[in-house]
Amino acid sequence: MLLHFASMLAGRATRKMLGTVLGGFMLLLPVPGAAEDWFSDDFETGTLRSSDSPPGRWDETPVSSSNTLVSDAAAAHRGLFGLLLTDRSSTTAFQASADVARPALTSSFFFRTWLRLRSVSTSGDVVLVQALPALVELRIARQDPVWELAVRNGSGRQYVSRRTPTTEPVQEDRWYLVEFGARGLGSPAGQAWLWLDGIEVGSLSGLDWQDEAYQLEQLRVGEPWTDTGSFVGSIDVDDVRVSASPMASRLELRLQEARSGCIAVAVSLRASSEGALAPAPYEVPVTLGILQGSGSFHTNAGCKDAAVGAVRLPAGTSEQRVYFRSSGAGGLATLRASHPDFLPATLTVEGTGSPGEPPDGDEAAGPWTMDLGCSAATGGFAMLPMLPMLLGPWVLWRRRLPPRTTKPR
Repeated sequence: MLLHFASMLAGRATRKMLGTVLGGFMLLLPVPGAAEDWFSDDFETGTLRSSDSPPGRWDETPVSSSNTLVSDAAAAHRGLFGLLLTDRSSTTAFQASADVARPALTSSFFFRTWLRLRSVSTSGDVVLVQALPALVELRIARQDPVWELAVRNGSGRQYVSRRTPTTEPVQEDRWYLVEFGARGLGSPAGQAWLWLDGIEVGSLSGLDWQDEAYQLEQLRVGEPWTDTGSFVGSIDVDDVRVSASPMASRLELRLQEARSGCIAVAVSLRASSEGALAPAPYEVPVTLGILQGSGSFHTNAGCKDAAVGAVRLPAGTSEQRVYFRSSGAGGLATLRASHPDFLPATLTVEGTGSPGEPPDGDEAAGPWTMDLGCSAATGGFAMLPMLPMLLGPWVLWRRRLPPRTTKPR
């Protein structure tokens, strides 16, 4: 009987160890992320041009008339500095911009930045971003004013645009996460999109971009053009990024599984384009909070370790798992994940625990399940190629089991 009990314990320990190994591999093997951004600048050097000391990221910062273009603390959405453009003139033409050139992107590109208008005394048509020579532009149209995505089409470079609804005018003193993207460069089936705060607000399709000019070689940010010359005010820009593929714009919280009150939640970064997983451009410390209800976050599958208030997504990864235990009488809690550079996420969960309930026992320490449908998309997790290696120890363990005997009747 003692031998039988010891055998049961050994089998249980082996199963627990195997489950932990499988769960660990599932969480710690990120698929390689996207290639490095074509361009990025968080303005944290406090300088702009590459010739500055310390070096900035932009090649040139031309300015017209009495306008100014500086790296300034007042323009920071995240960190110490942002790009501050102050337009004091009333002329039609170029005003001021930060310019950079890189090897051409010839099939697709995506742009994102945080942007804010301040101290606007006069509205007017303003070009905020130019992707050249394709001439894909982010604009503010003076009517109301509203956002506008403008492109050129065909060999004659005809002007085509899409404006956001006039019921949602651009507000002053409000930060917007502004993104636009283009696919099908060099083809007769070009497409372009505009996103505001992670929501698609305009798109163009069926564009004739067969001409060799339809590619991205140079980026201009600030006020590279104004049609009316009437705009007077300040434009704040921070965290500019350009890539050949969609970039992370928002956080997401997704329920994974719940066992004995310890709830597994995936914390991920996603792109505005189709909501796909997107890699962290740098190590992202995500702050975890509880908007309603009460409870605690943990890194251990049994909620046995000390409570944590944040989780880190290493550069190039897109997802990490945390565990939540509710301590409220009703069990319901609304969770929140946030970081200054990305749109926040919330999730309402229902815990099965109760106040003062002890952590899960050994059998709940898992996770014992695997999501074999995990996508191999950029920044995701790969499981299927690892199955042979991971299942090998289990097969060997099964072979070592003694054969069953049948008692004669």
